[in-house]
Amino acid sequence: MPRISWINTGSSYRRMEGDIINIPTVPPGIYEVQLDLSGWSLQRTADSFVFPYKVYNLQREFLDHVKNTYKAINGNIGVLFNGTRGTGKSVSAKILANELNLPVIIVKSMGDNNDGQISYLSSFNFDCIFFFDEFEKQFNERDCSILQFMDGVYTSEYRRIFLLTTNDLTVNENLLSRPSRIRYVREFGNLEREIVEEYLNDNLIDQSCKDELIDYVDTLTISTIDILKSIVEEVNIHGIEQFLKIKKSFNVATAVYNYRVIRGYINTRIVEKIQYNVDKFIDEAGRYDKRWQLGQERDTALSMCKNDAERKKVVEEFNALLRYEASFDRCNIDDEDKAWDKLVPNKDEFNGELVIGVDKEKKVVVTLDNEYFGFYFITNPDEKPSLYKERKFSYDYLM
Repeated sequence: MPRISWINTGSSYRRMEGDIINIPTVPPGIYEVQLDLSGWSLQRTADSFVFPYKVYNLQREFLDHVKNTYKAINGNIGVLFNGTRGTGKSVSAKILANELNLPVIIVKSMGDNNDGQISYLSSFNFDCIFFFDEFEKQFNERDCSILQFMDGVYTSEYRRIFLLTTNDLTVNENLLSRPSRIRYVREFGNLEREIVEEYLNDNLIDQSCKDELIDYVDTLTISTIDILKSIVEEVNIHGIEQFLKIKKSFNVATAVYNYRVIRGYINTRIVEKIQYNVDKFIDEAGRYDKRWQLGQERDTALSMCKNDAERKKVVEEFNALLRYEASFDRCNIDDEDKAWDKLVPNKDEFNGELVIGVDKEKKVVVTLDNEYFGFYFITNPDEKPSLYKERKFSYDYLM
């Protein structure tokens, strides 16, 4: 039978089963708050947070900064980790908790008992960490008890660290822009390229397709370790070619490429007859792009003419400059799922037309559509939906 003991507090006597040890403070570890008929208590669930896998996207510099602040000051510190699921905010918060080596109290909403829970937590006579995972789902924006807790309304000589994680910043506005409550707000977003490369180095079986996978991840609207893990599993099972065939069916949101182009269409028979090529297209496209400027030059030249013969000659020269073998226009090519310079001739399509050539130096994509060749000069070649690079915007048309 379990040992029976009686706990005497003032004039009250409470029956307890099992061994009882009187300790001056709670040792480091992970604890959950419980409420039963006997009152409030802490249930130890683990010695520390455990990660049975390699941790990627660790915010090492930031975590060290927080620890140095904690060592240098005497008051409480609040840290909020915000970001989409899977971006590493909870893992980083838990690693910080482990490294601070304090009791970690997991705080969850207890509904109507929240005020009582806050009063109980405020009575602790030891330094500790209060960990609120997915805070915005646990506590209402209008709940002021947490604010009072952080402000030290419940007076205590002991230090508290408040670690909060949120999927979005729909929290009480009084938590933000108040360093006395939340000293740091750390945003977690897309994986950095170095993290993607490290994960692929560790887990991708066929390393020859690593660059192609990096390009693919670069087009995702959001990248997380969970998403990257699933992609690598697919490629390890089916191979890169099969994955690229079914990538549109893979349950991730990809961004699209939108290009502004100078386009020229020319009949295939004319191409063969006059040996039309990329260089001739570039020359014609340059004159097409500068037609307004050429018109201004023509008008200036006409104003200086002394007779009809001179004027006729100016007009003929101008008309010759604007006589194109191809039919030209300017247009946008939207919602392409592949970068123009990654297009594979005789395999990929551009603007719904079969790609038959890509001149990366001259920034031209050549297509075939029935009896017409399409020549596309990409005026914004560096603009792309990239997770890693600052988006660029180019107006350097044919310079």
